[in-house]
Amino acid sequence: MKLDKEQKRVLKAVLLACGGYCWIGYPLLLWLLGKLDSWKDLLVYLGAALVITLLMTLFYVLGARIPRKDE
Repeated sequence: MKLDKEQKRVLKAVLLACGGYCWIGYPLLLWLLGKLDSWKDLLVYLGAALVITLLMTLFYVLGARIPRKDE
């Protein structure tokens, strides 16, 4: 699938936002609140964050597609 300029911009923004929050922000927040008990919990949360990040990226990139008129 070829990505246009807008889709590339959306892809970068979503990967930074979701990736940053899911991979750094959420585990850090859980650790600060004392809800992160073991490394196993951390790995489960990071795996779930990876799936969520990939799904959101897919939805946003597909949603940023601008249909073209066939002439």
